[in-house]
Amino acid sequence: MGDTRFSENAVRQSDAIRLCPHFGVCGGCLIQHMPYEQQLAEKAKQLATLFSDVYRGQIDIVPSPAIYHYRNKIDPAFSPEWFDAPPPPGTVRKAVLGFKARGNWFRTVCIEDCLIGPEGLLELFRSVREWVNDQQLAPYDSRRNTGFLRNLLIRKACRTEDRMVMLITTPGAIDRESFVSTVHAAWPNASVLWGTFSGRGEVAAADHVEILAGIGEIDEHLVIPDHLERTWWPTPKDALNDMAQIPSLEGHRKKLAFRISPMAFFQTNTLATERLYARIRAWVDSIRPPVLYDLYGGMGTIALCVSDLVPQIHSVEEVAAAVEDGKRNAARQGVSHIYFHQSRVRPWLKEQIRSGGIPPDSAVIVDPPRAGLSPRVVERLITLAPRNMLYVSCNPSVLARELPAFLESYHLVSLEAVDLFPHTPHVETIATLERRET
Repeated sequence: MGDTRFSENAVRQSDAIRLCPHFGVCGGCLIQHMPYEQQLAEKAKQLATLFSDVYRGQIDIVPSPAIYHYRNKIDPAFSPEWFDAPPPPGTVRKAVLGFKARGNWFRTVCIEDCLIGPEGLLELFRSVREWVNDQQLAPYDSRRNTGFLRNLLIRKACRTEDRMVMLITTPGAIDRESFVSTVHAAWPNASVLWGTFSGRGEVAAADHVEILAGIGEIDEHLVIPDHLERTWWPTPKDALNDMAQIPSLEGHRKKLAFRISPMAFFQTNTLATERLYARIRAWVDSIRPPVLYDLYGGMGTIALCVSDLVPQIHSVEEVAAAVEDGKRNAARQGVSHIYFHQSRVRPWLKEQIRSGGIPPDSAVIVDPPRAGLSPRVVERLITLAPRNMLYVSCNPSVLARELPAFLESYHLVSLEAVDLFPHTPHVETIATLERRET
């Protein structure tokens, strides 16, 4: 359980519930009204029910080190002002910056602050809203495919406190200098970018990115412990201050540095990710495969976190920018035995089957998006038959649906979870599988 002194301190601090002023209206934090201990208990109960047909053991949930302001990235949207009743004809709908309302996808709640987003949003939101009003810029309306302002992508590194703000619009023009001044009035020294996106989807994406100030990237560090702590604190700052004083952690951490570009995928809860990766490292260390395949590898964070434990790693990722980020970060760590492949996972697995398969003692890690694995990917993984597999899932219901197909050829060795998303119903789940020997 870690250092008792800090466990007791964490529990005392968690007794006080902080409710966001938008709780109940914003669709983000559905269980913020529960004490954190109760949130963990409810998630454990839901997982036990979900996996009751395939797993009889207790499903442990590792808590997040910070329960407020834990997200290192948010991307609130600009949308037309919402009226409960139709306004008079000709009414100009102002731009609203925020998140979708609970139960109403077409309405955006104007957010003043966000208790799970990075600290300092109150000042940034206020400054950006004033700039939007002064510039008289129209919000994007996805139903009509009209308007200009789309998203405000915000990143703040947990351990370095580097900051980045990117305005995403449809193609057009902005007053670059005034937007930089607007951001720096709230967040001095932040990298400032402008991205344009011509698609219709309601996603924070960009076809083209222009750096307006700074280097256009942020540095973030991961410090992965060799053994697991289970304490938690209100904010990342509290957690970092107290964890630095825990003697048992000194000298037992793997440290990694990452440079993150604006559109790169990086787990949104940095400190909880360190605990997730600690579990992955422990698994890899216990099996020591000669070759590891990291599928849906993103920018190579998992591959890099276990790179000292495996002589050869193959990271497979579809997004070209993520692959390039992975190569750069591997070079930065002095790691040369990770091979980055830009490809969709399904055809890449087909090619491995066609060319003779993979070493029988190899291991596979899959960390797919919320939609999970396609049936063909499951089929090809079973055909390739690695000795060990680890499935990281941000959508446990999808994992529960896919596991039975694997269990015809594999034992489910363990099932556990790490809470990357306090105050929400979501949780990251880890399943480890071992091939049945015939």
